[in-house]
Amino acid sequence: MENLVFEVINGRQLSKEESVKLFDVEIEDLLFASSKIRKNYKGNKVKICSIVNAKSGQCGEDCKFCAQSIFNKTGVEIYPLIDPEKIKEISTKALRNVGCFGIVSSGNSLNDSEITKLCQMFEKHEKVSQLGLSIGKISDETFLKLKKAGIKKIHHNLETSENFYPKICSTHSYKERVDTVQRAKKHDFKLCTGGIFGIGESLRDRIDLAFTLKELNVDSVPMNFFMPFKGTVLEHIKAVPPIEILKTLAIFRIILQTPDIMVCGGREMNLRDLQSWVFQAGANGIMTGGYLTSSGREIASDRQMIKDLDLEV
Repeated sequence: MENLVFEVINGRQLSKEESVKLFDVEIEDLLFASSKIRKNYKGNKVKICSIVNAKSGQCGEDCKFCAQSIFNKTGVEIYPLIDPEKIKEISTKALRNVGCFGIVSSGNSLNDSEITKLCQMFEKHEKVSQLGLSIGKISDETFLKLKKAGIKKIHHNLETSENFYPKICSTHSYKERVDTVQRAKKHDFKLCTGGIFGIGESLRDRIDLAFTLKELNVDSVPMNFFMPFKGTVLEHIKAVPPIEILKTLAIFRIILQTPDIMVCGGREMNLRDLQSWVFQAGANGIMTGGYLTSSGREIASDRQMIKDLDLEV
């Protein structure tokens, strides 16, 4: 195993079978390799992003982990698309402290009227280049409208491996998710595409996802770690141990090498006192200030953590 880690540091690309074996490597050796690779590509710089839940609840998809699905009885707050001018106000304020801001909506997609309202706001937004959109399935026509309005980044998670996906969602296919990512790439958008871990998938499923993301050549990989939400199908699932989370992050850095790796939902609950270790594990960014249906850490606390690690935002 030590030879494998040494070869990784020196640039050898691993097979899927070898990558699965990395989960058996001692955590200290794995973090040494992943931090070396992170520093090689990202230096001492890290990114901070935040999001707004711009349209909440009543999603008609049956994702077993999602608090916003109508198939899960969670009591989550329900509201239609926030007034775009309010979104502009929220995002402008957030971008004083973070480098990028995501506008996220529940549901399979937004309708034409909602897209039009957002585009009108984007055209007036002074920091539109720092905005990203996570609005589900997107047609070629909508991609062209968003591009004209100034949007440059699309967020669309694959969630897990193609093999495991049918076990967590049946109302749309894995191929649909991949198609949206590929269309975004075709229209020259930056891609923020990752997944959620700890939903019952195997270690091999995680490796398969990493290799799919590598093949798609995504620009940023948000990595979420499941937080059991009362009322979801998966509310009783056992949490991923912190060391396993760090190993997963490290292995994604080793496989993917160059993209940004962002630690997002579940960081505070699942890593607890080991949150600062994510950078040693190869991540070069975090989401701060809260998630779609749960709160997170204050931006000031996260910025202080980064400063204490002698890293640069």
